[in-house]
Amino acid sequence: MTLSRSTLPIVAHATADIGASDRQRVERLASRLLAAEPALAAVGAFGRDVHAGVRDGPALLFEDHTDIALFSGRGDATLQYRSLLLAGEGDVVLIGGERSPAFEAYCREELALGAPTIVGITPATGERPGGLALRCTHDDAAMAAIARAAHRQGRLTLIPYIGTGSAWMLAGKLAELSGADVFVAAPPPRLTRRVNDKLWFASCVAELLGGDALPPSYHAFGPAALTGRVAALARRWERVVIKVPDSAGSAGNLVLHSADIRDLPLRSLRLHLLRLLRNLGWRSGFPLMVGVWETAVLGSPSVQTWIPSPEQGLPIVEGVFDQNVEGRAGEFVGAVPCRAPAQWLERLANEAMLIACLFQRLGYFGRCSFDSVITGEDYDRAAVRWIECNGRWGGTSIPMTLANRLIGDWATRPLMIVQRTGLSSPAGTIATALARLGTLMFRGKETDAGVVLLTPGGLEEGTGLHFMLLGRSNTDVDEQAQAVGQLLQAAE
Repeated sequence: MTLSRSTLPIVAHATADIGASDRQRVERLASRLLAAEPALAAVGAFGRDVHAGVRDGPALLFEDHTDIALFSGRGDATLQYRSLLLAGEGDVVLIGGERSPAFEAYCREELALGAPTIVGITPATGERPGGLALRCTHDDAAMAAIARAAHRQGRLTLIPYIGTGSAWMLAGKLAELSGADVFVAAPPPRLTRRVNDKLWFASCVAELLGGDALPPSYHAFGPAALTGRVAALARRWERVVIKVPDSAGSAGNLVLHSADIRDLPLRSLRLHLLRLLRNLGWRSGFPLMVGVWETAVLGSPSVQTWIPSPEQGLPIVEGVFDQNVEGRAGEFVGAVPCRAPAQWLERLANEAMLIACLFQRLGYFGRCSFDSVITGEDYDRAAVRWIECNGRWGGTSIPMTLANRLIGDWATRPLMIVQRTGLSSPAGTIATALARLGTLMFRGKETDAGVVLLTPGGLEEGTGLHFMLLGRSNTDVDEQAQAVGQLLQAAE
């Protein structure tokens, strides 16, 4: 299936069987959730010309992490250029940090993605705080230029990284300035908050799929409950995790080895836990999620979906990817198409589809992925545990969509995504990287395989690597990933 926007090609890869009883369960839960929170999908406050959806014509794209707990300081400078990978001719991309003309030229000339307009927004300061969307509303020149483009076409599509209130507020102001219809390719802000909340997501999964579809996990509404629950789990399990429920990825994960805390008196454990949480950047917000950190893990699959408007049909499962994670908190460092047995891919697609159908019924629109782990000693005795929802774009969905743009269908080539941070390498340049990689590079219409650079920041600063490999075989991408990393990190 292809949307009306050629820069966001959606390619279905897994079929899911949603029967009558599944639909009834979805409807019962959706009705109850909407009755308890009638404004869950409301967007009327942003103006009558603002709608959830996507249209052809000019688009405004930006990646803004400000509203994600514990995450805003981690990635904007490095990851903000990912939005350029989803843009095309006639679009506008907001960049809130230092520009990289070399990477812009690379996307335009080597990847042949078109020539969108890049608008630099003044970085946040004490006098002008806030995220990229909010700062854009205060930039008169930027707002006027975007509004003019919207007015000429009579419409504009916002494609934000995540559909928070600031993104929708920007949409409302642009609709008011331009007199055009403005569509937001993201869920309404209240629903965005809910689906990205690990506690809310867990309760939905438990009702749809049963309690066994989750790792053992609990709410903790204060320090005493937190301490008691951690102590109880540490007596039975090898590792315990505390999660800040509205954070993203590993940023809000505190993983504890039970052997380190099992014998602590409760008062000492309480002080220890609060100190560790504050070191993460947590500021005393409850409830927190407390659960078991699975240790016998066969894989960490992430199911990538697109959730259209109901009149466009059911949600689309675009692929199942194995996430590569490292470190105590399980930091995402890349992904490959899932290599689990076929029956497991089918099960993952079916269960994710059921959750996506619930979200669609609640008013969700846009990109969404669902993270899980397959636990057990082998696949014959394994179980699926759903961990969290990413109600936004992310480190797998953006490269996957880019691959569709470049080669028509990501699944026609073995693929690997590499996202390494926290490195200490010599600072480099895009030109040097292109020269070193030479014939290994993917070059627009000239080749259907090779290396694709995904962001400039880590490479230019010597702090990380972020690229995608489109290969000829799984062995090919496995071997090339190591070679590419060595070439990009080599001294001048």
